Amino acid sequence: MRPPRLEDAAWVAELTGESGPEPFPAELVEREWTEPRFDLGRDARLTESAYAGVWDGRGGKAWLDFAGQPNDELVEWAEARAREKGLTRALASAWSENEAQKAAFERAGYRLIRNSWRMRVDLADVRDEPVWPEGLTVRTFRPGDERMFYDVHQETFADHWEHDHADPYEEWAHWLLQPPMFEPELWFVVEDGDEPAGIAICHLRDEMPGLGWVQILGVRRPWRRRGLARALLLHAFQAFKSRGLHQAGLGVDAENLTGAQLLYESAGMQVASRRDIYEKEL
Repeated sequence: MRPPRLEDAAWVAELTGESGPEPFPAELVEREWTEPRFDLGRDARLTESAYAGVWDGRGGKAWLDFAGQPNDELVEWAEARAREKGLTRALASAWSENEAQKAAFERAGYRLIRNSWRMRVDLADVRDEPVWPEGLTVRTFRPGDERMFYDVHQETFADHWEHDHADPYEEWAHWLLQPPMFEPELWFVVEDGDEPAGIAICHLRDEMPGLGWVQILGVRRPWRRRGLARALLLHAFQAFKSRGLHQAGLGVDAENLTGAQLLYESAGMQVASRRDIYEKEL
């Protein structure tokens, strides 16, 4: 067991892809390792067949990130590192078909508490057009919109599970304001006069050719229940089609309190894969 080095990113990405149904780009591993609050030498470990990373999820919880086939020693190390960081509760997840990872969690005393879904749709099957609520207009990102997108994202996700602490702007910018997630032509804001009502942050998945990804979709409370989220989703689908893409996808909490999963199903999206989320008190 040893700390990883930046040159290990490609191998960890390969492990991550082999652990589930989606490939994972090395670029995002490097993004994880260079996040402002992540200490690569102290918060991550590699073995011959697995990787573990420990994240402070705020509010006393740790997010434990595993790839490959973690043994009991690696899980124990991750828990010990979380305790060193003053965290008292651990969350970890695995693709539903990854029996080896789930077995490692269960041996360590974790319990299954929740599921998240990856949903997809073939764009050729999407024929509905976006219908915008009266008085609202949509446009793409403009320079200077960074803070507005950040604020709307944090506000609209306040209802989501475990999003009880806002992400600092610097961390948000580290992830979203550079490629592959930063594609200004695929960042949409709906406005009611000068007020932002909702946003959609979308990008391509170069590791999955032909797929457009809806990373963030959020509507502020005063504008909910008016069909705005559906219009934004369909608008994103149209943008993907105009680029010659043939599929769209996104991730969603299977028990989302806003009913987002029902919206996505109504637009023709179907569950393509599942992640099981586990919890343990440390």
